[in-house]
Amino acid sequence: MRIHRLTLQAVGPFPGRHTVDVDALSAGGLFLLEGPTGAGKSTIIDAVVFALYGGVAGGESSDDRLHSDHADPEVEPFVELTFSTAAGIYRVWRSPKFLRPKKRGGGFTTQNARAKLWRLSGADDVGEPVSAQVQEVGGELGRIVVLDRAQFTQTVVLPQGQFASFLRARPEDRRAVLQDVFGTEVYEKLQKQLAEMARTTRTELDRATDDIGAAARAFASAAALEEGPALEDPATLDGDTLTALTGTVCKQVEERADQEDARCTAAAAAERSARSRLDAQRALAEQLRRRSALLVELETLTAAEPGIRSDTERLELARRAATVTGAAGAYERATARVERAQQQHDSLLATVRSGTHTDLAPLDSLALRAACDAATAELGAVTELVTLEAGLPARQERLAADRAGLERALARTAEDQAALELRPAARAKIDDELGGYRDAGARHSGAQADATAANAVLEAARAARERARDVATAETAVAAAAARCAAAADAEHTVRRRWVAGIAGALAGTLQDGRPCAVCGSPEHPAPARPSPEHATDEDVEVATTAREEADRSLGEARTRLTTVTEQLHALRAAAEGLDVEAAQERCMTAAGAVDAAMAAILRSAQLEQDLSDHDAETASLTGRLAAARADQAGLTARLAQQDQQLAADRARCERGRGGSTSVTHRAAELQQRAETAHALLEAAQERTSAAEAADDAAARLTAALTEADLADVAAVRGAILTADDQRVLAERVRRHDNDAARVRAGLGEPAVAALSGDEKADVPGAESAHQQAMAVLADATGAAREHRVRARQVRAAADTLLATLTAHEQRLRQAAPVLRTAALATAGEGNELDTTLATFVLLRRFEDVVAAANDRLSLMSDGRYALERIDEREGGQRSRKAGLGLQVRDHVTESPRDPHTLSGGETFYVSLCLALGLADVVRSEAGGVELGTLFVDEGFGSLDPATLDTVMTELGRLREGGRSVGIVSHVTELKDRIPERIEVRRLPSGASTLAVRS
Repeated sequence: MRIHRLTLQAVGPFPGRHTVDVDALSAGGLFLLEGPTGAGKSTIIDAVVFALYGGVAGGESSDDRLHSDHADPEVEPFVELTFSTAAGIYRVWRSPKFLRPKKRGGGFTTQNARAKLWRLSGADDVGEPVSAQVQEVGGELGRIVVLDRAQFTQTVVLPQGQFASFLRARPEDRRAVLQDVFGTEVYEKLQKQLAEMARTTRTELDRATDDIGAAARAFASAAALEEGPALEDPATLDGDTLTALTGTVCKQVEERADQEDARCTAAAAAERSARSRLDAQRALAEQLRRRSALLVELETLTAAEPGIRSDTERLELARRAATVTGAAGAYERATARVERAQQQHDSLLATVRSGTHTDLAPLDSLALRAACDAATAELGAVTELVTLEAGLPARQERLAADRAGLERALARTAEDQAALELRPAARAKIDDELGGYRDAGARHSGAQADATAANAVLEAARAARERARDVATAETAVAAAAARCAAAADAEHTVRRRWVAGIAGALAGTLQDGRPCAVCGSPEHPAPARPSPEHATDEDVEVATTAREEADRSLGEARTRLTTVTEQLHALRAAAEGLDVEAAQERCMTAAGAVDAAMAAILRSAQLEQDLSDHDAETASLTGRLAAARADQAGLTARLAQQDQQLAADRARCERGRGGSTSVTHRAAELQQRAETAHALLEAAQERTSAAEAADDAAARLTAALTEADLADVAAVRGAILTADDQRVLAERVRRHDNDAARVRAGLGEPAVAALSGDEKADVPGAESAHQQAMAVLADATGAAREHRVRARQVRAAADTLLATLTAHEQRLRQAAPVLRTAALATAGEGNELDTTLATFVLLRRFEDVVAAANDRLSLMSDGRYALERIDEREGGQRSRKAGLGLQVRDHVTESPRDPHTLSGGETFYVSLCLALGLADVVRSEAGGVELGTLFVDEGFGSLDPATLDTVMTELGRLREGGRSVGIVSHVTELKDRIPERIEVRRLPSGASTLAVRS
């Protein structure tokens, strides 16, 4: 993998946008990333890792490490990286989740992380989009880069502080690192899964064995219900013997059940015979009882027949009278109508003769209709004039009111014209005053800039005062940490000296007679060394080393803090322009006064401009109102003249429509009354004629109905009529008598009843007693048969369950054997001769590869003096709980092993670097031979002497073979002279950082 270009914006301490052309920078193979501590060198590496994996090299939250606090909140932070692998050239763009100001209202809102990926044909190509979804981009990059983030940070990015920590780590800690880097957790998971499968398999075998015992007990319990041969415990028998035994027992039980079934069948036949005899006797008794009851009922019906015939005759007469009642009622109603029509005609005629329209009284029907039509026609012509006459007064009043309104509008128009003539002079006065404020905006901008600068100086002065206190505190902390570090180093040196001095005594304590010495190999031990009373143990050495490392770390942190706050103090004093807080405050007050005066001028200028705009708008509005008012007044004058003419014409029409009446309304009332009177006389005459004709027709229909019903007159009809309830009662009585007589005759005619003489006898009690005895015998036989059949099924089911359980247990044993054998081998159980688990075995092989790759470089860097060796013991001689991951350094000058903790600072650095590069080589080969075109080494080179530095730089130069480029992250001055191509990171007075590329 090769990195071509990196662009970042608003990331970490960098608030601006910066682009690094890595191709141009690494043309010579080596380039330097340098700058003061804490300026942001590691942030550039974090940006590369974030672009590829969405997280930084150290694994911290990308939001916390990448979003710049120095950038404007509106600026979106992002990283854009162009790189190439065997899969092609790609460009990835990522933005982390951050808080941005809300577009509406106050406060902030969360902007989610975003990502985009392009495939390029060349490093400068625009590219073809691949995806714009965060998850899809992550999946595509995993396929393209091949390495995961842990492998990437151990191969492409060799992070600061990780070399020596891996070299000096305890074996169990080194195990965790190797497991993460090589991904061997899959073997750990497989090992645990096999152990869990073995536990589950053993549990299932135990359960299957318990199932055999339970099935055997169930079969023995079921078989004991029957008498038979004595049974052994079925759980101790083999399959064939158990099958034969269960078959014999089941056959005996089923034969006994068949015997009981035969006895039950015979008892059922006897019960059916007894039940048939009982049914016959009960039927004979019922027939005798029914014959006697029917004969008694027949006598009662015969005695009631005369009254039934009388009721039948009354019903027939009532039905004939009912056919005449409708015609009689119609005749009575027609006669009453004739009388009412005559009375109404005579009363209306008398009223007309005494009224105003007496001329209508002697007229016949034709004349009355003509008079009514004439009055109605004249009324239609007068109706329109009634409404017109009623509205004349109101129209006269509205006309007078409109004329008065016209006069008032003319007066207002004259007033508006006078006001319009005065407005030009007022406008000129406003414009003259506005001319004095034309440059108010320019004055305010200058004052605001001065105030901003003064506030920045004041803030810097205040911050410088606070930072001066921090510098004093940091200097005190450095002095204290240096004292603690010196004391811890002396204590570690003393403990190691005691440990070395007591090694001989400790080894002598392990000697045994007849066994060779681990040092000289002799089986004889004539003068073993005595243990020193001041001998230090391995635990003492480890505690002292841990204390010294903690003191070193604290001193480094204190010095970094002092450097940081000192640089910040210098930057803040420069930003404060040498002023103290009081002078800066006075400068701020003066600038604020100038801003207030300029703002007042701007506000007055704005007010005058608004006044001028309002004046012009009001002038235009007044001119428009005058034009509109004059047009409206001209139209109103013409409209009033037209309304006056129409009012005079309508008065003349109403005068003509009155005739001889006082008004048009009075004339319309007279015509309405005449038309109504004529219409009423005409309807009365027609009703009288129609009623007479209806009465003659009703009399004819009544005569015909009486003749058809064979009745003399209306009086006979009224005497024969019955109510509906009376008719229903009589009809129900007759129907019930006929039905009962038919039912009795049919019952007596049935063959079974007709065959009886009345002398027969039925023996029901005797038949019932015989049936009860048969039922008792059947119940006893049925219960016994059911009990034996249930027992037979239980024994057969228990036998089948026992045989099936035994078969399942044998199958489970065959299936469990491979699982238990494999789990024992993977977990260092029975059969594992190495006594090593699967995960540990895999790590040992990988660790040996790492040590071999590291020794290839270490031989060159140490001039053949040192080599790394894997040991089963913990560094210092104590055996590790996780065997095989210990390290020691072989010194070929003395051919003696050394604890890695005893190496000097420079030796520790290049040994650790070789180990890290060896680890990178092995990881790269494990990842499928991924070719690494760009490497970053983030480590301090200041601990190396010039000769060793030359050797290390030569070895790093070898990494350039094949076109690879190596970036070194350091602030060592000598490296600036050796490597001209570099990225310079510098702090700004504001606390932010910037970078420049030198190539």
